[in-house]
Amino acid sequence: AALASIAGFTPKHLACLLDGLTLAGCFREDLFRSALDEYIRLGSIGGRARQHMMSRVLFAAMLEQPQLVADAPPSWQALLARVEHAPMDTQVRPYHRELATCANSLSLNGARTRRRKGPYVVDLHVPLEGVQAGQDTAVAVHLLAEAELCPLTGQVLGPTRLRRRLLAKMKWQHLGLRRKEWLGLPDTEARIGALEAALVGRVAMRRRPILPSSS
Repeated sequence: AALASIAGFTPKHLACLLDGLTLAGCFREDLFRSALDEYIRLGSIGGRARQHMMSRVLFAAMLEQPQLVADAPPSWQALLARVEHAPMDTQVRPYHRELATCANSLSLNGARTRRRKGPYVVDLHVPLEGVQAGQDTAVAVHLLAEAELCPLTGQVLGPTRLRRRLLAKMKWQHLGLRRKEWLGLPDTEARIGALEAALVGRVAMRRRPILPSSS
């Protein structure tokens, strides 16, 4: 039904259709190509939210179903070229400084806040030791906003599940901590303990005195 009605969709409807299919891991080639062709023909890139939505749609296709874009027509090239440069919020937040302080206190060598991978920026990137030179393998700590969680079950919603799926394919282990709960802990020492508990078994850690960080 969607395929037969593509010509009547607005750019926003097309972006939502493609995003829904991507979140479900359903890449039906004829529908994907028709919807993307129509989206490009309409010529509306939308605001920041829609641009980020289309960025993750196309990045997922390139990563999980490369045959969909292997012989992409010239009309697709400009959109594909913007996949890793979609606008997003990279502003330093107070909790980034707190994460950096906690990482320093746990002796997480090489850990950095606000690292980008594909269309995503992770709150704390923790490299994994013992991997071959040149491999970018890491734990990606993500402080989950309340909007990313189902209010009934507490489970992460589709876009965050996709983030986890795509980061895993790129060898980054997604580790979600509920931002509100983590920031609601009584002090930095408690937040260090919560981060340490979440990272146990993933990376080597050693506690040391708290040192403020500017990372």
